[in-house]
Amino acid sequence: MYPIQRVSRSEFVPIRRLNYHVRLWGHPETGTPPLVLLHGWMDVSAGFQFVVDQLKNDWNIIAPDWRGFGLSQWLGRPYFFVEHLGDLDAILDHYAPNEPVRLAGHSMGGILSCLYAGIRPARVASVMTLEGFGIAPTTPDMATERYAKWLDTLKKPPRMHVYADRPAFASRLQRDNRFLSAERAEFLSHHLAREGDGDDRHGVKKHGIVWNGD
Repeated sequence: MYPIQRVSRSEFVPIRRLNYHVRLWGHPETGTPPLVLLHGWMDVSAGFQFVVDQLKNDWNIIAPDWRGFGLSQWLGRPYFFVEHLGDLDAILDHYAPNEPVRLAGHSMGGILSCLYAGIRPARVASVMTLEGFGIAPTTPDMATERYAKWLDTLKKPPRMHVYADRPAFASRLQRDNRFLSAERAEFLSHHLAREGDGDDRHGVKKHGIVWNGD
């Protein structure tokens, strides 16, 4: 079992008519600007546990599960990238309405942190991004092919991967990440996957340990 050093708190807050799960470490009374951690695609806020445990100071950390991920509400319909910007704006209005925040994001979260900092510079004290290189560029002549691909996806949603049990899923996580210890893989297996039915917009519904990853 991974030895957690700083235990998080979970809150569920109404964000744009969705039941949003937000993971919190530290306390607002630390006096530091809020540090908002934004996870990437196929990830969850609990993945930041390893980062938080390495911090020397007791930060006021806010880490949401994006819509359709983790414990936040799943929609049963396609998800659109721009919706996450609206969610982030509402989350900051809820947790830090009167002060700028520090944004740190990984992958999709990094893209969103940079976009948001450009749109609302007064709301952001600083921004950090890891592997957030931006959305792949497209041109008008690609529209026909992209719309055709989208229509095909509506008819046959991507398959959600199913594992027999959590140890099997933990082994899958270690397969492509040689730096991930068995203890950390076991910890993540309880947060990255759900038992039972999955969201049919991330994949078909199946019973078992389901993960909307590869």
